Amino acid sequence: MTPTDKVLIGAGVFGLCLAALGGAMSHVDWSSPEPDTGLEQTPPDRPPDAPPNILVVLVDDAGFADFGFQGSPNFKTPRIDSLVSEGVRFSQAYVTAPICSPSRAGLLSGRYQQRFGHESNPPLNGGPNAGLPIQVDTLADLLKTQGYTTAAIGKWHLGRARHFQPNRRGFDYFYGFIRGERSYFPQAEKGPQAIKRGTDHVEEEFPYLTDELGEDAARWIGENAHQPFFLYLAYSAVHMPLEALSEDLDGQDAALSGKRRKLAAMTQALDRSIGVVLDALDEYGLADDTVVFFLNDNGAGRQNQGDNSPLRGGKGNIYEGGVRVPFAIRWPGEFEPGAVYDPPVSALDIAATSLVAAGAEVPPIFDGVDLLPHVKGTAPGRPHNTLYWRVGQSWAIRDATYKLLSSKGEPVELYDLVTDPEETTDLRATQPDIVASLQRRYDSWAAQLIDPVFMSATESRRKAKEKQEKKEKKKGK
Repeated sequence: MTPTDKVLIGAGVFGLCLAALGGAMSHVDWSSPEPDTGLEQTPPDRPPDAPPNILVVLVDDAGFADFGFQGSPNFKTPRIDSLVSEGVRFSQAYVTAPICSPSRAGLLSGRYQQRFGHESNPPLNGGPNAGLPIQVDTLADLLKTQGYTTAAIGKWHLGRARHFQPNRRGFDYFYGFIRGERSYFPQAEKGPQAIKRGTDHVEEEFPYLTDELGEDAARWIGENAHQPFFLYLAYSAVHMPLEALSEDLDGQDAALSGKRRKLAAMTQALDRSIGVVLDALDEYGLADDTVVFFLNDNGAGRQNQGDNSPLRGGKGNIYEGGVRVPFAIRWPGEFEPGAVYDPPVSALDIAATSLVAAGAEVPPIFDGVDLLPHVKGTAPGRPHNTLYWRVGQSWAIRDATYKLLSSKGEPVELYDLVTDPEETTDLRATQPDIVASLQRRYDSWAAQLIDPVFMSATESRRKAKEKQEKKEKKKGK
């Protein structure tokens, strides 16, 4: 064979190889691959007879008037407002405490938290008893028995010890922090204020915590779109510290300045984050299959200058501004969009309403009730004839009309909340029979309660201060 023959044969073989390769390559998809978002791109179909998903969106220390749907002229909350306009708004909604931790304990248990001794915020240093008692079932525990997958995202504040943490309290997934507050920006230090996924700390690389929580919630929804889920999304916004993104600050109403401007910027970020979660429900075709609860955990405090008007008081006290909160439920096909329900309701009702929606019975020990038949007008009477509060030396009782209270051990005060929701006119001297009746009813309820099972954060700080003062005094001698 000549060299020329060899070249021709080689070229022929090479050509056959190219032809074969070309045929194979013609079947290759050269389009850009879908980015790996960590979500299951094609989750299994959701069973047609599946019960609805439950989404509880809890915000922190917001002012009663600091939302568009509550009448704010300069706090812009279009996504929250749209959620409310598509559901039912409760004009007289209450939480069970004017401070963060016991309010959450009541919400997640469906019971007055004083029944099991969770009456105050736990001390910062924690302790083996400082948290939601482990013998108390959470809504997550109960929904898991109905086949729900469960998640807690955001602020926990129901105990630092490992046995109190979300993954031991019925939640399959947790992403957030254990303590009651932290910075909205990444931090390097570990501890109860650091971000965890499950029980492990993670490197904090997010731009802003409020946005991060919404994005993680949206991701988790996508991963669990094929099955009934319960998502407890507890934002730290707009709790102290007052920290906002510069771009959110720049976009605020010119009439706002100082702390109010920062608070408005934080509220804008909160609204944007909730919008991301609502968009995820739409994206995965879940909006019609999801009951969404939106509420605030207690009134705004003085530090962040939240606006509780027209109510009196705020965070930490037993007046209306401390315990009456914005509250709405979106449940497509069940509630008439844009409806307003006026009789008093409680955050206790979230657990009962969720269980009935899931096809479960409400435990007889619950203090909350299913709100659906009341809103639809098929249940007689009001959801609650009487509501109660007790935090340390402060307590209150409200019936359909009147509210009797004692603030920090001071003499009782009586207000007619129908004619005087701002609690400006004390009727104690002119209505002694009503005072006596409400006092008896409160005493009867209080007799059912147990003593607090852990020292309050306030008492812990007081004792620590006294100890330090004694130490310094001893040194001075």
